[in-house]
Amino acid sequence: MTDKINFKILKPFGSTLAKAELPLKLVSEFFKDLKEIRGDKEKSKTHDFGHHLVGAVKNEFLITPKLMLKWKQDFFNPVIKTYAEHHYPNKIAKKIIILSAWYVVSVSGDYNPQHSHTNFGKTEDKQPHLSCVGYLNLATQMKDEKSHEKQHHRTNGHIEFNEGSEGIFTNALHMVKPEVRDWYLFPCNLRHSVYPFFGDEERISFSFNAKVEFENRKMN
Repeated sequence: MTDKINFKILKPFGSTLAKAELPLKLVSEFFKDLKEIRGDKEKSKTHDFGHHLVGAVKNEFLITPKLMLKWKQDFFNPVIKTYAEHHYPNKIAKKIIILSAWYVVSVSGDYNPQHSHTNFGKTEDKQPHLSCVGYLNLATQMKDEKSHEKQHHRTNGHIEFNEGSEGIFTNALHMVKPEVRDWYLFPCNLRHSVYPFFGDEERISFSFNAKVEFENRKMN
């Protein structure tokens, strides 16, 4: 048979991840903000966010709201709006609300167990729709080829997303090797975990939870 066969491969199920590169200025300003928080005894207490999170990590601090709102407007909003409207083409994302935003400072041996960012059982206005992770600094040991990891399955400091069950044509796991300035956006209910790394430097990332309010798109 030599006739052309027309077909499409569809993926109607499963979560969608978005990936973008963080602006250098954002990384610089977030670093400066974190340094000021850690260097101020009062701020380090008022910004402490670890009691709200599950990670077995050194420190977790709230991002200064004014700085977060600046970059929400300049960088995050356009990506979130495009992501949201891709999934709901008949609607407009009229408002994006950041519910919480925080830095994660990890040291050798720290890890984050499998979890999601849902608030089911709490009030609807506190339930996020989207979460994210962005990378500001990575420990050198995460890139060390002399670690004890198996060459064919490196996990040192990686983040792993987990959804559904595995089958012959379906993957349940998606492993990501972080790079500085990588930023990933994903549904808040998508389970994920972070493997430990071993080295002398800190691994610094940030995350936030966001809620999207829609309105119907006017059809001509």
